[in-house]
Amino acid sequence: MAELGRLESVPLRAIWPNEAKDFTPWLADNLDVLGQAVGLALELRHREYPVGRYALDLLLQDAQGRVIVVENQLEQTDHGHLGQLITYCAGTQADVVIWIAQTLTEEHAAALEWLNTNTVTGIGFFGVEVEVLRIGDSFPAPNFKVVVKPNDYTKSTQASRSRAAAWSWEAYIEELRIPPERIEVGQRLVDAITNEIEERGLPWQGVMNKGYVAIQRPGNYNVLTIDLYWNRAPRLAAKLPAPPDTLSITNPYPHLQDVWTASEREWGWTIPPGAELPNLDPLFDLVIPLNPASGPMLTPPGSDDPS
Repeated sequence: MAELGRLESVPLRAIWPNEAKDFTPWLADNLDVLGQAVGLALELRHREYPVGRYALDLLLQDAQGRVIVVENQLEQTDHGHLGQLITYCAGTQADVVIWIAQTLTEEHAAALEWLNTNTVTGIGFFGVEVEVLRIGDSFPAPNFKVVVKPNDYTKSTQASRSRAAAWSWEAYIEELRIPPERIEVGQRLVDAITNEIEERGLPWQGVMNKGYVAIQRPGNYNVLTIDLYWNRAPRLAAKLPAPPDTLSITNPYPHLQDVWTASEREWGWTIPPGAELPNLDPLFDLVIPLNPASGPMLTPPGSDDPS
């Protein structure tokens, strides 16, 4: 008879002593584990995303461009975090909400079930318990257990896909309430980038997502983004395989406020409303050598691979 080991539970704090400093960064780097549990392909947008006076643990999106918020607890759920979830959902106009905790109480599970039954079609709430297990002296392994999931999730997923495919400048104004002055910046940037693409004969195209326009090359790889919503100010950004300093890249727009967002691997510049658009030639000269005709972005020889 085969000899079998026994699963043993490992205290969460023994693996992640601090929720914000240990668990949230680990989860941001291992979204595939959570995605497999909830059945979604998850991509990180922001960590500690500000929503009013609060900070959302993780702001994500899935393959359909739906906005997903994640709130973590390494203990039993409480009313305070339930209230924060509702605040984050409203503040980001999320399509999917995921509440992760060591233990989901019956009362809070019932609250999520109620929300799934009574909220707008296409918005879903997950309640997920996290545990760490091991067998004997094996490495500890995380395990996510879905306790609550949206009702008729297939139907809501299809509805969300339709919404994700319908973004337009008008929808940005009506649904996201993006101010007209930001819309004007976005439209000017998209027009200028489109003209540059045509002049250079590139097979790139713009795709409107929730709050931002992605300029993509074949294979749905983002090259540039024009963000009008998530960063609260119009921002033009370039996808890079590594930080600018690592790549020894000169800032093409030293006169603009810039920021490197490591979680998204984006180097962005704020374009104030009413400002003159920057010359796009140096930006295109920067990103074209980094983007192959197909497949993932190339890392120049001699630079560190950030992955």
